[in-house]
Amino acid sequence: QPDRRAVRNSLPFPVGMASVEVGGAGSLSDDAILHFQFHHIQAFVDRMEALAYYKDLEERLNELSHRGHYDPFSGGMRYLEPNAHHTRVQQGRRVWESMHLPNSPLAPTSAPASGDVPPPNIQAHDDRSGYAPAGQDFVEQLIVGLGWRVTAEHFGVATRSLLVTSSDSRGVKFVVTSLISSPDVDVAPDTSTNDSGRGGHDSCKDKCFECYDHFDACHVTRFFAAHGGRQGFAVLGFEVGEGQTEEIFARYLSKSPELLVSQAGVKTYRDTRVIEGERRVEIEMGSMKILDTFAYRAEGGGSDHGTVLRFVERKGSFEGRPGFANPGGVLPGLCDVAPSFDGTSIPAYSDHWVSNVVDREGFLLTLEQTLGFAPKVDFNAGVIAAGDAIIESTVIGNTAAKVSSRKEALSNQAQVYLPVNNALSSHGHVASFIRELGQGVQHIASRVDDLVSFVERVNNYRCVRRRAWQLPGKRTESLHPQNHDWPGLFVP
Repeated sequence: QPDRRAVRNSLPFPVGMASVEVGGAGSLSDDAILHFQFHHIQAFVDRMEALAYYKDLEERLNELSHRGHYDPFSGGMRYLEPNAHHTRVQQGRRVWESMHLPNSPLAPTSAPASGDVPPPNIQAHDDRSGYAPAGQDFVEQLIVGLGWRVTAEHFGVATRSLLVTSSDSRGVKFVVTSLISSPDVDVAPDTSTNDSGRGGHDSCKDKCFECYDHFDACHVTRFFAAHGGRQGFAVLGFEVGEGQTEEIFARYLSKSPELLVSQAGVKTYRDTRVIEGERRVEIEMGSMKILDTFAYRAEGGGSDHGTVLRFVERKGSFEGRPGFANPGGVLPGLCDVAPSFDGTSIPAYSDHWVSNVVDREGFLLTLEQTLGFAPKVDFNAGVIAAGDAIIESTVIGNTAAKVSSRKEALSNQAQVYLPVNNALSSHGHVASFIRELGQGVQHIASRVDDLVSFVERVNNYRCVRRRAWQLPGKRTESLHPQNHDWPGLFVP
């Protein structure tokens, strides 16, 4: 086996790949106005199937859409008689279970003797047995329930990641990362301290040899250790304007240095081209700067080593453009896997990301001092009670330009809202969340164009596939319940 450390230190970046460098702090200016957009969410999960499994699933779903539509978006479900809906869904289930594509990694299925009885090798939930939220495959749920696709992949030294998006690349972007099981890779979380006495994580790169720090295994194991071994949403990513990653780093260095994941500062990934000829010319095609900070303070002081806020600054070849030809613009290291959508994909756009924390006021103060955010809403003066469950809740965010049209309101990602909860009693969902998982992201919420059709589509495909989301009414709500001309909101 080659020495991975030697390989890493002498790694020649070929033409077209991104190199990385670490920079210092920029100039500090508390008066500078920072510009934000929702960018991506990185989830750390226990395991994922091979890419071939998900691609085969996508191919079968595309084939299903060609044989007949079983969702409300194609017109095939909208105009059914009231009692015909169940029959139509059962027909879709029989078509699905009769399908078997050549060389498929999915287990072949055969049509059941009756429409309601699954074949023996279907291990899933039908309508009668109910929906089980535990043990679901997050990537598969997004593919089947929402019609999204795996659009990019990164296969690293100790982790692998999939980018899952809808048909609109401007919308929600989930980067789903899991550890690669290998006895040759040391992915133990770093528990050392640096010279200042704060938790030190710079030594991770001395253990894990990953070129792209955002895919380093030590971040996954650190998150699991901080969350009782549970998977979850680990990184909330925001895009900022030119020069603003250094600005944010300077503010954290001045106001909250203990929250910096790495004291080294901003990491810059450069996309370069080299022309060899009479003269050697190196051209920079683009760059992406990334800064990671811990989101919350620990109850006893210092930083909570779980959830991370990530700030990205893109230029040139890393900038967004239509389609999915530039997954590196989401995170460097992602490679396009040529997605194919079936026409029923539901675009969704980030609306707000909710945190459960121990010190709500401390978190709000950090966001005010470092990002210039301001409180937007205090629910009932900040205190909400339901029986013995009592919480405080505040929505904080940036100040973006107002939107004037329905279309812009749906897709615009410039207004960031971050609701923050803390418990005032030992009862209720916030208290139990912190007790079991520690501080973290309670849920993310995304806007969709037609909430009713969205819920119907998800539940129809759950029945057809027998493995996807069921969205009971209590988990969905309308963003503008008095104005049905505006987008709806769903909470996975």
